[in-house]
Amino acid sequence: MYEFTGHIANNFSAGLMFISYKHTLLLFSLTLSFSLAFAQQKSISNSIPAPNGYTRKEYPAGSFSHWVQSLPVKKEKTILQFDGTLCTYEFYNNFAVVDIPLLFKSDLEQCADFCMRFWAEYHKTNNKLDSLYLFDYSGNKKLFRQSNQSFREFLKQAFAYSNSYSIKKGCREIPADLSAPGDMVVQNKTGGIGHVSMIVDVCESKEGKRLYLIGYSFMPAQEFHIEKADDKYGVGGWFTIEGYFEYLSDYLDFGEPVLRRF
Repeated sequence: MYEFTGHIANNFSAGLMFISYKHTLLLFSLTLSFSLAFAQQKSISNSIPAPNGYTRKEYPAGSFSHWVQSLPVKKEKTILQFDGTLCTYEFYNNFAVVDIPLLFKSDLEQCADFCMRFWAEYHKTNNKLDSLYLFDYSGNKKLFRQSNQSFREFLKQAFAYSNSYSIKKGCREIPADLSAPGDMVVQNKTGGIGHVSMIVDVCESKEGKRLYLIGYSFMPAQEFHIEKADDKYGVGGWFTIEGYFEYLSDYLDFGEPVLRRF
């Protein structure tokens, strides 16, 4: 049995202190790097300011509305189509592009599909897949837990066999003054071709006037972008709800818009 004596014990203690110091310094550096990266992450709520005189509305942590407000946005404003080519619609006035790449290399994730994608990803992120549902064409709920499919397969089937009509029939009606992030503006005249946009953020003035950030995917399947409102449609790039309805009438006239919620 050996014993540490004199300078040997002191050197051993000093070595332990040095190792502990290095470990603490490394831990601090990693924590700082993570904190800085998190702080610098661009999301809808931290990259697009509310106009002067308006305050962004807050929603409970864990809610779908809060999740939608926190969606990440790309550093660049380029919109990629399903085949990797750039989308160049001339009428787009692009505020930002949500940084969620398409799942499929085919023309599947169009307007209604991307809204369903957000709803599904929210459930997956929050470990709520047991309560996830989407719709068949007629608007009947289809539960993920009863599908015997993978998450990807479940979404692929929903994207292929349901559309704006399905969302219009299956989702809840809501009045404009209660609309929140995650709610949808649905257009569909007869069950054929239609369009779905999603509200992704809301701000409000002291007088109770509301403005909205609204975006959509489109045809062909492409990344979801947030449209910037011209002055005739809103304030500071945010839409009034009436202004967005007018925007749809001017550029995407697929029928009378109605508001729906999952």
